[in-house]
Amino acid sequence: MTWLAELRTSALLGTGRHAPPSPPVDLGFRPPDGLSREESLLDQAALADVITRAARRSSRLDTADLPDPSPPDDAPEASGEAARLLDLLLTQPPVSLELRAQLVTDWLQLAETSRRRVPHRLVAALLALADTKPGVAEHLHPAIGTRGLWLQVLTRPKDSVLSSSANVTEWAELGSADAAVELEGLRRSDPAAARNLLGKQWDDLSARERAALLGTFAVNIQTDDEDLLERALDDKAKSVREVAASLLDRLPASARAARMAARLRPLLRIKGVLRKQFEIDVPPEPDAAALRDGIAPNPRSGEPDRLGRLDTIIRGAPLDVWTTVAGRGPAATLALLDGETRVVNAILATAALRADLDWVRALFDVRKDVRLLNCLPDGERELSLVRHIRGGGVNPFALVPLLRDMPRPWGPALAEEILTLITAKNGGQLATMLAAFLPMALPLDSADRCRRLLERSDDDAPRRRVLRDVVQYQSFRQSLTEAFR
Repeated sequence: MTWLAELRTSALLGTGRHAPPSPPVDLGFRPPDGLSREESLLDQAALADVITRAARRSSRLDTADLPDPSPPDDAPEASGEAARLLDLLLTQPPVSLELRAQLVTDWLQLAETSRRRVPHRLVAALLALADTKPGVAEHLHPAIGTRGLWLQVLTRPKDSVLSSSANVTEWAELGSADAAVELEGLRRSDPAAARNLLGKQWDDLSARERAALLGTFAVNIQTDDEDLLERALDDKAKSVREVAASLLDRLPASARAARMAARLRPLLRIKGVLRKQFEIDVPPEPDAAALRDGIAPNPRSGEPDRLGRLDTIIRGAPLDVWTTVAGRGPAATLALLDGETRVVNAILATAALRADLDWVRALFDVRKDVRLLNCLPDGERELSLVRHIRGGGVNPFALVPLLRDMPRPWGPALAEEILTLITAKNGGQLATMLAAFLPMALPLDSADRCRRLLERSDDDAPRRRVLRDVVQYQSFRQSLTEAFR
């Protein structure tokens, strides 16, 4: 066994079970007298490290394999307190990991506004954080600067987004999942280019690929997509037809919507004299045209789902069919549907899908559904929710999904209502449920109230933790703002 192998064995087994060897005489090294076994092992390990490093032969790099150097950064570097705070967040965060991610995002946004870039020494650590935090990754540009972009491309060569002039051949060679991601990105920037790209490859794709890629048209769907969606209604694969039908549900001016309207009108009539009410029939058995439009056929055994067919027709037809038959606006029309829970559910899903504001407002008065709330303009969303809370009888836990997607920071009125709820006698559980986003949602001037609340005697540890997170986040956020002034 060689000297290095003996040394390695001694290190692995321990000097008590395997004494360290003596250095080879030809090395010309004589260890000091009186060393213990442990000291001898460490001494020789240091010697072995020096010898192996010195004996290593240099290799010549092929310059063709080296990347081009980064172009110079033109943007000024963030320095002073701004750089120190980013360094602190990346290396020794004084807050929880979730708050750190949000504060780093805040830093990047402030840097973009002030036209400053990340210091070069912090770029690698920032990119490493962005790999695990998509919210941070979305805001990297332009704050990471030219060198940051160069390093990002160098370490992630496959992270590219299709341009409007995307190469059909290159895109077609991607795997199904990657192709869907790329097509969805192109739908966001250039829906027409994405539509043309998919149309050219349509006949060469498998049924699974056609369904998955067509599903990306939910992003920025528009009337110009109708021709391809009508073509997909004739597809041999049921999965493709179902995707096409669900997308056409979003287009109330489409030819399919007109066909669904023609099926819905004969099913509706108003009955009653003093108390008018909708009377709704179930649809008949579907003919070939109805089957093509996505209405379910009769099952091989058992009774057909006639109510399911009605749901399909309602979701596909324009909502003005209801107001036309009723001769009233959306709110008054809904009053005629008292007791028709399933029908109202279908109308609600349709209104939210199409963001039909007249119907959304009327429905939100009777159903506090997050899908409806998210359709309202930002200012109106908050006012509607505040009115709902002040109306009384609110289940606090039902507010969580409504608050989660609310634009941030909240206005003073909403912030006051929520702080009142979470500091009530049984508000600790609500505070815990809001913990993931409450610090970022409350306006900056809420920090003082949260400090005062923390000073009060409170045995509810989870609630105190949430309030402490609010104070920490708001304080650090204020420091970031001042650092970029």
